[in-house]
Amino acid sequence: MHHDEQVRLIERALALIEAGASERGEPAISPVSRYLDPARFEKERALLFNTMPLAVCASGSLPAAGDSLALEVAGVPVLLSRGEGGELNAFINACRHRGARLLPEGTHQRRAFICPYHSWTYGLDGALRGRPHAQDFPHAPPERCWLARVPVGEALGLVWVVPRALREGEPDRIDLERHLGRFGQDLRNWGYDSWVPFHERSFANAANWKIPFEGNLETYHFQYAHRDSIAHLFHDNLLIADHDGDHQRLLLPKRSMAGLRDQPPAQWAIGPHSNIIYFFFPATFILHEGDHANLFTVLPDSVGHSTVRACTLIPERPASEKAARHWQRNVESFWGALDEDFALGVSCQSTLASGANAHWHLGATECSAARFHAAVERVLAQGA
Repeated sequence: MHHDEQVRLIERALALIEAGASERGEPAISPVSRYLDPARFEKERALLFNTMPLAVCASGSLPAAGDSLALEVAGVPVLLSRGEGGELNAFINACRHRGARLLPEGTHQRRAFICPYHSWTYGLDGALRGRPHAQDFPHAPPERCWLARVPVGEALGLVWVVPRALREGEPDRIDLERHLGRFGQDLRNWGYDSWVPFHERSFANAANWKIPFEGNLETYHFQYAHRDSIAHLFHDNLLIADHDGDHQRLLLPKRSMAGLRDQPPAQWAIGPHSNIIYFFFPATFILHEGDHANLFTVLPDSVGHSTVRACTLIPERPASEKAARHWQRNVESFWGALDEDFALGVSCQSTLASGANAHWHLGATECSAARFHAAVERVLAQGA
C-alpha cells in the first residue's frame, strides 16, 4: 500500500477514534434459506466457484519442477504441477482414458503422471507421452488426449485457479492483475509476490461456505467472541470499509493507533497499528498483519459443509530457530482467534434447521457482510 493511502486511512481511523464512532451502512437481513437450500447451493457453486479465481495454495509450496499438488476445489479434482521451465500448470485430475485420478490428494514429486488403472502416462505439461497397446486407440490420437487444462495464475505469493476445464479458445492463464484490482496492487506494494509460505493447513468446516465470511467481515463480535484472545488489542466495533467492485478492504485499528497523533504523518506506518482484511470475492480472505499475512479460502463441499485451505505468508524463509519460533507464535495467535470464529460458525449452522429464525439480522456495522451477500445475490440473479 502506498504511503499516501496509509495516511488517508489512518486519518479516517483517528477521526473515528476521537468521535467514539465507526463507519456504518444499512442494516440488512439474511434469510436462513441461503444456508440450507441444496438447489441454491449447486447454483452458487456453478455461478461463483466454477467461474471466478480462487487462491488454493502458496506458490512457494510448489518450488521445483515436478512438485505437484492434488486437491478438490469446489467439487472439481484439480492437479497442480510445476513444469520443467518453472511454469505452473493446472489440470483436471482425471486420466483421458477412463477418468481415473492420476494422483491421490496431497503433495507429490513426479516427473510424469502415470494412471494407476491402465498406465497411460503424461508429461508435466499434460501431454500424453505413452500408453500400452497404443495401436488399439486409432480413434483417440495422442494430440487429442492431453490432460484437460484448468485456468491458473500466480499472484501475491499464491496460486489461483478457476476450477473447471479450460474452454476452447480461452487463455490458460488468468488475468490476475485485472481480477485483483487496486487491492491486489496494495499487496504487491508490500512485496507479496515474493513472500513465501511458513505454515499451511486444510480442514473440514461443518458450516455453509458463506458463514465464515460473515464473521470475518465485521468487528461487532470481537469484544465477546475473542475476549480471552485478541479483543484487548482493538477498539470495540470500530471498522473502516472500502470496496473495489465486489472485493473489500477492511481496516481494524488497534488501540495503539491513537499514539500516531504525536508523530508527523510522514512517519506514519499503518502495519504495526492495525489489521487489514482483504476479501477477494467470492471466497478468498487475506489478513495483512504488517510484516506477514494469514489467509484462507473457503471451498463449498455441500450445503452445510465446506473445506478451508489456509496458509501464512512471510517475507523470507526463517534463517534461524529463533526466527522460526517467532513466526510460529504468530501462527498460533492467529489460529487461536480464528478457531473461535469457525467454531461459532458451526454453532450457527447447527441451529438453522430448527425453525427458530426465518432470517438472521445484520446490523449497521455488519454492512460489509451485507455487501458480500448482495454480491452473491446479484451473481445468482444474473445467471438465472
